[in-house]
Amino acid sequence: MLRSWVIKTMNGAMAHPRWARWLNFLRLSATVVFIALAVRAVQWQKMADALRHTSLFVAIGAAVVYAVLQCLSATRWWSIAKASKMPLSWKDAVAAFYVGMFFNLFLPGLVGGDAVRALLAAQLTSHSAASSFGIVYADRTVGFIAMLLVGLWGAIALHLTQRQLIWQPLLFGAVFAIGVTAIIVALFSAIGRWGKGVWAQRIGRFANGIVAFLARPQTGAFVFAIALAYHLSLTANLMMLGKASGIHGQPFAAYAMVVAIATVIGSLPISLHGLGVRELASVKLWAMLGVPAEVAMLWALLWRVMVWLVSLPGGLVYLLWADKTLWQSLENWRVATASRSNG
Repeated sequence: MLRSWVIKTMNGAMAHPRWARWLNFLRLSATVVFIALAVRAVQWQKMADALRHTSLFVAIGAAVVYAVLQCLSATRWWSIAKASKMPLSWKDAVAAFYVGMFFNLFLPGLVGGDAVRALLAAQLTSHSAASSFGIVYADRTVGFIAMLLVGLWGAIALHLTQRQLIWQPLLFGAVFAIGVTAIIVALFSAIGRWGKGVWAQRIGRFANGIVAFLARPQTGAFVFAIALAYHLSLTANLMMLGKASGIHGQPFAAYAMVVAIATVIGSLPISLHGLGVRELASVKLWAMLGVPAEVAMLWALLWRVMVWLVSLPGGLVYLLWADKTLWQSLENWRVATASRSNG
């Protein structure tokens, strides 16, 4: 089963249209460049010294807390799905969320973990796939805005000068995300209402999936409260990881700012999974607050390793739990996308 899954994955990657292969090549090249820049940004002897003083027990504890926090994040998605009348159980939502985490980090090609959990949820509940994608988009957007607001608070609390453009981009990013989402919903809803054909209906269902949970204000407030609780807790967890790696004397607000900005920069489609990019961003941001590059790099690497370790069980969950026809759905989606690109 696993061998067949790997073969299909590699065949899918080889069958990508030319533009996709070039895009992957460029991102791979950028990944190599940024990893090289990250290697040159620190003195590895000093970093080895910092590693020897790292508290392994605290680092393991941070990983356990991070795993629990993913259940909270899955609860946010489940709450949006429930408000959108998707009959998804909480247990299945957590399982699908972990599968999505695994695919997002370890699946080659252009299919991300969000597509995987959207299709899994649609299969499990016989819900519209287009609506399911809209629900995942809503979940991502709410989490993104909450993260930016937490980072914005952190930057303002640090009393950074006007010359340091820190809090302004965070505020702009939150407003921009809300604005873009509003435009997408308005445009797609109009297409779904007045357009003809299957795709117009799907686009309309996608737009409805984004905003359905807002029909009840108390549900929207609850979902946003979960998002804030998640990012505040994640910041506290990464603060614990920072103390384990040797970052001392930095307030909670500093971590809120660094985590938000480093996450945004690392999420840009520059390198594969932000490798090298987030690490360099973390070093530069912590340098503004007087943290040595080696300690900052160690913190960033421990953060990445923690995410990888917590995401790995998602592969086992997929093999033991997920409906294997999911791969055929992904393949059909990929072929349809390639056909539209070539047409």
